[in-house]
Amino acid sequence: MFTQSKKDLAEIRHFLTTETDFCKYQPNWFISISYLQNYSRDQLLKIHKRLDDVMQDTFDPYEMNVICKGYFIEKGKKKLVTEGSQIVLNTISNNYSYDKEMTLKDGSYGTHLVLTLCPSILDKPNKRIRKLWETMYWDFGGKPPMHLLEEDNRELLLAKTLDFAIRDRCPLFIANGGDAIQIDHIDDSRVFKDTGERGWKGALHYSTKQIFSKDQFLEVFDEKNSNICVA
Repeated sequence: MFTQSKKDLAEIRHFLTTETDFCKYQPNWFISISYLQNYSRDQLLKIHKRLDDVMQDTFDPYEMNVICKGYFIEKGKKKLVTEGSQIVLNTISNNYSYDKEMTLKDGSYGTHLVLTLCPSILDKPNKRIRKLWETMYWDFGGKPPMHLLEEDNRELLLAKTLDFAIRDRCPLFIANGGDAIQIDHIDDSRVFKDTGERGWKGALHYSTKQIFSKDQFLEVFDEKNSNICVA
């Protein structure tokens, strides 16, 4: 069973890295998103559709650029949750105290988005991007500070713009705090997290780490909102 699951996972990863649109348009962003509530998978698909609409509307409203998206659903670790408390007698001290009732509950779903979005899209920013910048950088006259416009900082500016767009237009379901959205630029020269694989292939390895069978792939991968041509 374990051997078969490893074989299935290897085949899935091989397919993703050799047969999908990511081979032609290599992903350069890895985005992890946490949510306010423990949404169901069906609810998460609707959220992904909203995220998709926001990114398309912001960065490519006229469909002139390539934006490849692979959405993966990850289930968080189980955790102990306090359900209530009751008064109990400590027979040693002969005193009463509150005893918390704890329940082990399933972890919440989160999203990993493997994304192809070229920073050159900011070379001639469209009106929607410029409008976002007016809010983001109002204290700089509505434009990014000069250092962010330099060639070496285009990835940073794109990451900041992407983060702001999602938070600004999806406030009802994104969790609070700076870590609710984590945007990492994929460096093909470095091993991605603890996968042992470099760059975008490592990002796909990480996104599929909870898959143990080919059938399970359809639960983890959001085929409905991804556009990398997975048959």
